[in-house]
Amino acid sequence: MPSEILINSAIGETRFALLEAGKPVEIRLFRDHNPSLVGAVYYGRVTSLSTEFQAAFVDLGDGQTGFLPLNLLPKRPGGKPKDLTGLLTEGQKIVVQVTADATEEKSVKLTGRIEIISSALILHPYREGAFVSSRIKDPSRREALKTFANSLNLKGMGLTLRTEAEKLPDADIKKTADHLVGHWIRRVENRDKKKVPYLLSQGPDSLLQILRDYGSATHDRIIFDQPASLKAAQVWAREFSPDLLDRMTLHQDSLPLFEYYGVEEELDQIVSKQVPLASGAWITLEQTEAMLTVDVNMGNARISKDPMKQRLSINFEAAREIFRQIRLRGLNGLIVIDFINMSGKANVTNLLAVVDNLIQSDPLQVQRSNLSAFGLLELARKGRYLSLNRQILDNNRPTAKIETQALGLLRQWVRDAAAKPGIPLRIKTGAEIISWFTARPNLLENFTRRTGSKLDMTEE
Repeated sequence: MPSEILINSAIGETRFALLEAGKPVEIRLFRDHNPSLVGAVYYGRVTSLSTEFQAAFVDLGDGQTGFLPLNLLPKRPGGKPKDLTGLLTEGQKIVVQVTADATEEKSVKLTGRIEIISSALILHPYREGAFVSSRIKDPSRREALKTFANSLNLKGMGLTLRTEAEKLPDADIKKTADHLVGHWIRRVENRDKKKVPYLLSQGPDSLLQILRDYGSATHDRIIFDQPASLKAAQVWAREFSPDLLDRMTLHQDSLPLFEYYGVEEELDQIVSKQVPLASGAWITLEQTEAMLTVDVNMGNARISKDPMKQRLSINFEAAREIFRQIRLRGLNGLIVIDFINMSGKANVTNLLAVVDNLIQSDPLQVQRSNLSAFGLLELARKGRYLSLNRQILDNNRPTAKIETQALGLLRQWVRDAAAKPGIPLRIKTGAEIISWFTARPNLLENFTRRTGSKLDMTEE
């Protein structure tokens, strides 16, 4: 299936979209004022220990405290003590990595099992051995990769070969592994000479996060809309993922990148509860505090004169769109799907086979139940980031957040300024929008640098 990555580097945010067969299947927003920390490695300090939760709270600096379950410390020889809090002491320095961003209810989540990531390899500084992704199915290739990885000089560290490594020549794997090992050694060799806590590696740079998480030569193209972003990506790729270089390109059309590929239109519909299907049926998504519920409705669909075939066909169609919407909107946690009721064990088996294939194509961990007698299927999807709904919508009112409105306006003003370069752009807008920009003068400075025009805002 052809696939492309789009990277829109706007002022104040970086937007990412993954297209498969020309259709968006994932969209993520990285906002400069509230960066995602997932993947960042810190040299932190233990502030307190909890015997109740068997966890440590770790100071990461800049007022950020992380929650570290102690069963995620690097594995040690011998049995685990009953009380894991004895493994650490308050005030102790410790290397940790962010696995999930903070929410309104929860702190940043941490692990002690560090991973330094490239598109094809993962280096494990505190775990020895060679490991191969379970998504690489060919037994002979798996064995060859594992044998080769074990032959590398990893300085006592471990290495996982991701799916991307399956088609890479040994020389490229060795080169990238050497870069990762050297990178880690340089980062930690003088760590105690610096003031703790501090960022050690893989900082919250949105462009590099995208490349680490999604960069893959399996994608036909990685398309950028800003030359500076393309250049920065090429610098990273030369060291960590040289196989990506020939796939990186600059968007040339006068129409903005996300508009050209239909992503803006998809974003406009992203918070809609009802999603129509091609057959005339539709699905309805309802988010509650406890779970996401998805209802499949037959509507006016007319696929077959046989009622059972019709129900099965609509359930197949709905399942594919439900999983696309789950990935697209970044929905996580408990998900309950109410399929159209069917009779017959074979029909249920066929539907679950489709669901299992869709689960396999999801990059995040998804578990499912069996289909209940009422046609209900439960999913548990493990997520690390805020969903698009939580980023875009104000929780207290069914309108976009001020930051969403402001950044959307800023993208429009960049387009307006491009039509009259160098001429000041005078805008009338709301007081809340002006106040938001006043608190972030760097965005207005970036606007002037990029467009050559000064932005003059007055209250409407």
